[in-house]
Amino acid sequence: MITPFKSWCTAQGILTPLQLCGELPYRYMKYDDSQLANGSIGKDEITGPILRVPLHACIIADTPVDLSKRLAEEKDMGEESKFAPYINILPELDYYKEILPRFWSEERIDLVTDGDGGQVYRKIQEDDCPDVDPWAHACVTSRANYVQKNGYAMTPILDMINHDSASITSA
Repeated sequence: MITPFKSWCTAQGILTPLQLCGELPYRYMKYDDSQLANGSIGKDEITGPILRVPLHACIIADTPVDLSKRLAEEKDMGEESKFAPYINILPELDYYKEILPRFWSEERIDLVTDGDGGQVYRKIQEDDCPDVDPWAHACVTSRANYVQKNGYAMTPILDMINHDSASITSA
């Protein structure tokens, strides 16, 4: 499944020195260990952009709800979708049912909310979109980014780069 995605990325003009690693449901990106191990590149020498993704390789919409609907439409197209190789590597709904509170049982939510001042319940209410495909909405709310002047986007590879919200990044 990774090879069709890599080929698709190349055909779309997506450029990155990162390697796709892991298996569903957890995929991540990292520098090629062999380049670091053989000394052809040092950790201090990693400079420049780590990812370039043309807009035509992204699924874009004006709002997160519209993006969820567009992603669901693309998934429903199956292999006919231009984005099929990307969609095929996204986690299934069962994965999101474990990690996203909107899918949790009341008992599990209660365990978390005892000390959070109601933050989880507020987030669940904000994320409530009964008219949107649950899988697509889970993908969008956990992976999408905002592209200035273009809207919300599902951006291949960017959504797989682990990040820490405390880290300083630039676009």
